[in-house]
Amino acid sequence: MRRPQHPARPGPSIPSSPRPVALQRVLRKTVLGALLMTALAPAAHAQDAARAVSATHAYDVPAGPLAGALSRFAEQANILLSVPADMTAGKTSPGVRGAHSVDSAFRVLLANTGLEAVRRAEGGYALRPAPATSATTLPAVVVSGASASVLPEAYAGGEVARGARVGLLGNRDFLDTPFSATSYTAKLIEDQQAQNIGDVLVNDPSVRNTYSRGAGRDEFNVRGFTLFNYDVAYNGLYGISPRNATSLIGIERVEVLRGPNALLNGMAPFGSIGGSINLVPKRAGDEPLNRMTLSYIENNQFGAQADIARRFGEDDRTGVRLNVLRSGGDMNISGAGEDLGAVSLGLDYRGNRFRIDGDINYQNRVTDARSGLLFPPGGGQEIGHAPDPKRNFFPDWTYWKAKEWSGDVRAEYDLSDDWTVYGALGARKHDFESLQTTWLMLDSAGRIGSVPARLNERLLSKTGEVGIRGRFDTGPVRHEPTLSASFLDIDYSSARVRSSTVFSDLYDPVDLAKPNIAKPTDLGKTSETRLYSVALADTLSVMDGAVQLTAGLRQQRVQSVNYNPATGDRTSDYGKSAVTPAIALVVKPTQRLSLYGNYIEGLSQGGTAPAEAVNAGETFKPDVSKQYEIGAKYDFGTVAATLSAFQIEQPSAYVDPDTLRYQADGRQRNRGVEFLLQGELMPRVRLLGGVAYTNGVLTKTEGGLNDGRTAPAVPRWQFNAAAEWDTPFVQGLTLTARMLRTSTQYVDAANTQQLPGWTRFDVGARYAMNINRTPVTLRATVENVFNKHYWQSAAREGLTVAAPRTLLLSVTAEF
Repeated sequence: MRRPQHPARPGPSIPSSPRPVALQRVLRKTVLGALLMTALAPAAHAQDAARAVSATHAYDVPAGPLAGALSRFAEQANILLSVPADMTAGKTSPGVRGAHSVDSAFRVLLANTGLEAVRRAEGGYALRPAPATSATTLPAVVVSGASASVLPEAYAGGEVARGARVGLLGNRDFLDTPFSATSYTAKLIEDQQAQNIGDVLVNDPSVRNTYSRGAGRDEFNVRGFTLFNYDVAYNGLYGISPRNATSLIGIERVEVLRGPNALLNGMAPFGSIGGSINLVPKRAGDEPLNRMTLSYIENNQFGAQADIARRFGEDDRTGVRLNVLRSGGDMNISGAGEDLGAVSLGLDYRGNRFRIDGDINYQNRVTDARSGLLFPPGGGQEIGHAPDPKRNFFPDWTYWKAKEWSGDVRAEYDLSDDWTVYGALGARKHDFESLQTTWLMLDSAGRIGSVPARLNERLLSKTGEVGIRGRFDTGPVRHEPTLSASFLDIDYSSARVRSSTVFSDLYDPVDLAKPNIAKPTDLGKTSETRLYSVALADTLSVMDGAVQLTAGLRQQRVQSVNYNPATGDRTSDYGKSAVTPAIALVVKPTQRLSLYGNYIEGLSQGGTAPAEAVNAGETFKPDVSKQYEIGAKYDFGTVAATLSAFQIEQPSAYVDPDTLRYQADGRQRNRGVEFLLQGELMPRVRLLGGVAYTNGVLTKTEGGLNDGRTAPAVPRWQFNAAAEWDTPFVQGLTLTARMLRTSTQYVDAANTQQLPGWTRFDVGARYAMNINRTPVTLRATVENVFNKHYWQSAAREGLTVAAPRTLLLSVTAEF
């Protein structure tokens, strides 16, 4: 049921009740204790009205109906505001967050509403229609095929956006998107103290993280299929995000598109088909930004981050956004630690017809005694209970060290009001060295064995795309065509040196001596991958967008050569092409209701018959995964709901035991239903979560042995619910809670090994205040409150252990 809107009534607003003095003093002293190094003075007493107007304060007003946003802003700013009810009717506000003066906050709050604030002689404020200037007559932020440089506005509550980038179709409002997608905002990233992509996607019921905190890498399970971190896109380009794990310091949004998406994004470099993730980089806003954050993660990890932004030049067309992070220390897992240094520089220029932006990123991550994969015992032996995660069975001499340099540039030029050409280029250099163990369980009692090895890697990737999009009418039909061409080149070199087998105990780890393994000095070329594609799509709409049909084709070329890194000899050569179609429909019976359906495919490199097959050496065309999906979306004004049903079928190959022929006849079929909910459920209460049901079944398996069995690592049920409550008794205090539930999952294709379901609870709080006119926000989160020990995932037929109870603290100040 839609929450009724309550427009601000004419006349002065009623000042909020004062905060309890004792509690206010306790909270301020807590913040001051956390900010010893910042030397902030105690809070000043209330200033006179004129000084308060020009002073900078911290605001946290979520996006939503304009009347409610104005009411909340007036309370936080402690001002008198007179607004006729009919002036705000039907209007929405993008909200305002962070450090602003009253006048600056009003400008942000009233963006694209056609209104402006005017100060009255007695000190109060009123609204009036804004003059018709270029600043107030901009088109709506979210339109079909919108420019990639214009982000969809935040939805009510501010944790997600109204839309997301839908590959070559551009940015689209969620009601105009014939797929299931969510865009998580910087507000959520900051408020939940997210350190990597997995910390963001813990809010998504369709996604589960393969690895827990402390693994030094990200990997995901989306709609029951693995999505490798290698396949995460950055600013719409594959191949330039960090290979193992991504710092979020320079990230504005994390966009998730569920299901295969070859037409929209092309083939992912490592063939992930369950969905796609795109990272949207930060850009300088209209107001200067000076933000400093100090953080702490249990057991002994401290960090400092600076976020600085400016716009300058004619009409503030040029922007610079710089983020710098340094963190390090011990984790709350024995022997484990991580050091991270990262820099992200974002530049942009926004002219009348020409727009260009780009990024330069550097990341240096060293993870000691990382928590990795543990492979189960063979022969269908029972898997024992999960170990205590604080007792690390990975030796303290193991480590991962990854250095990443990357850059990208994206430009657009409007040929006319209806046609735009665009292009993008990107590159990344990845250097990696490690000393690691991958453990195998030898029995259900906890005996484990491993062969320690050094693995060094070097990777260079180059990527780009060019295209043109436009719009024209043929009678009553509006066309929005897009033509795009893209490439991705990846050169990979590696060297691995192994030691002898070592043994330990899962529940009582042995203190193993560090093996004497020389570091590889010569990294031989291991593989070359070349992906080229051309795509054409058109969205046809009638009745002012009430009916929208999107159809398109992508021609994808895959070239891959593998080498023996020691000798340089070519071991395999793959070169195949495929044409992948998609068709999708949106029908909007009302402005708030959207019904949609789609057929779309995913691509991954086809197999090559092994030596023991009668067709040894035969290469197969790219594997084609197929999705059928229908769904409905409804916008209640402050709450958005999505209900979808899907089927995804992924092929697999094997050597037939009767004919000895290698063939791509195997299938995994995942059928599921998802319900997603997001937004502001009622004033001061925000909700984010949902439930996903997935039935993964194996069909046409080798010899029919596993036909009808449940696919490994596909939990039947996944449930997420995260809530925030802005307390009425203390202004600026927000309490948070989150619950995750994952049902049982099988480890092997024969369904002889199973992991029990698990439930996790997180709680937290944040407090926003002004100290000496400096906006300060204190955040605290406890993950896995009850310190549950459980197996987190069985992805790729390996096991991962969940993280123990973990405390996260941070304090942010805007100067």
